[in-house]
Amino acid sequence: MPAPAPAPAPAPVQEESEVEPWIAELWIDPEWYAEQRADDPMPSAGPPTVVVLRERSLLVGRPSVSRGISPQIDCGTDSGVSRRHCQLSTDGYRWWVEDLQSANGTFLAPAGAALPQTPIAPGGRREIDEGDRLYVGAWTRIVLRKALPGEA
Repeated sequence: MPAPAPAPAPAPVQEESEVEPWIAELWIDPEWYAEQRADDPMPSAGPPTVVVLRERSLLVGRPSVSRGISPQIDCGTDSGVSRRHCQLSTDGYRWWVEDLQSANGTFLAPAGAALPQTPIAPGGRREIDEGDRLYVGAWTRIVLRKALPGEA
């Protein structure tokens, strides 16, 4: 009787340092602001705030010293953003967003698409493709993309 064929070798596991770094760009979006009809005045739009995504799970929100909340992605003065608005998470290759029962919803749209009208269900989780637009609060648009050389 012939010997059984050897089991295939497992796929190589990439080390953490081999995983491509990603960036979150935080934009002030006048078009989103107009749709939201917020009472707060919108800050001047300008270049995005760039955040290097160094962790596997990141909180998006607004800080609160009294409640001990320090989001890794700080949406600043956008009062339409909940303190703990949504969570970004990755397996090192793909990204997801989960709405954390935010007051005003978390919205996701593909790059180049019209503004989204339907929020992610509270507690719901959706995969984010590179370049997708994540909308939170009154004027905040977050775009996830792979980091350019020298950016991370």
